[in-house]
Amino acid sequence: MEEKHIKKLMEIILDALQGKEFFWRLEGSTNLKIQGVDVTIKDLDITTNDEGIKIFRNALKKFIVKDYFSDKINGPTIICDIDGFEVEINAYGDRELNMFEHTKKIVWQSLEIPILPLEYAKKFYEAINRKKKVDLIAKHL
Repeated sequence: MEEKHIKKLMEIILDALQGKEFFWRLEGSTNLKIQGVDVTIKDLDITTNDEGIKIFRNALKKFIVKDYFSDKINGPTIICDIDGFEVEINAYGDRELNMFEHTKKIVWQSLEIPILPLEYAKKFYEAINRKKKVDLIAKHL
């Protein structure tokens, strides 16, 4: 997925969420990419909480292709297809993985996006045992 695709997806998502205030943040490789880490992106990942899952479910209902409880994350997951790209929205059962207290908003390509700063993204990947991502972030920092 190229940056132009990320921007288009984020515009659609931000437009659908306009006026709604709740906890959510960009996650995964897309989070790393918009902070300058050289990664390949397959899909766009978002983390939210139980309230946020309900808001995303309603705001993005026309894009949802799968909505289920994931044993892997011990929480709800929504999979959307937006413009032919997969968007995965998760609410972790392990609340410590949410890291909402470390979320900050940045402006990227004129869009205000909630992200997890790299130092905390590294801790997140350490917690879920993703050594390659930990090493990639450490090299970038």
